[in-house]
Amino acid sequence: MKPHVTFWGVAGLGLVWNLIGCLNYVAQTSPEAVAQMSEVAQVMITGRPAWATGAFAVSVFGGAVGCILLLLRRRTAVWMLGAGVLGSLGTAYFTARVLGMVPSVALATLISMALLWYGTIALRKRWLH
Repeated sequence: MKPHVTFWGVAGLGLVWNLIGCLNYVAQTSPEAVAQMSEVAQVMITGRPAWATGAFAVSVFGGAVGCILLLLRRRTAVWMLGAGVLGSLGTAYFTARVLGMVPSVALATLISMALLWYGTIALRKRWLH
C-alpha cells in the first residue's frame, strides 16, 4: 500500500531531528568542543556515567536509523524507533536526576515517542514491509 504524503514529511523531519542529535552526541565526545561549553555542561558531560552516555547514543542513533528505515519502508523501523524511545527515556532520567527536567530533553523524549507512534500507524496501515 502506498503511504500518505505526510509519511515522507514525518520520516524526513524525524531523520533531520535525529541527525542533529547525532551531531550533538559527537560534539560531546570531542574534548575541544566540550571545553567550549558552559561549566555546567562540562561537569554534566564529564561526570556522566557510561550508561547515560550509552542511552544518549541509543536515543539519537537508534532514532536516526529508525527514520532511515521508515523512509525505506521497512518494518524494522518500529523496533529501532522503540530503541530510540528507550534511550531517550534513559537520557531523560539521568538529566532529570542531575539538573531537573530540562525542556529540550523532555521535547526530545516526546518527539521520539511520537515517531514510534507514527511508525506503528504506518505498520498497521501496511505502508511498511
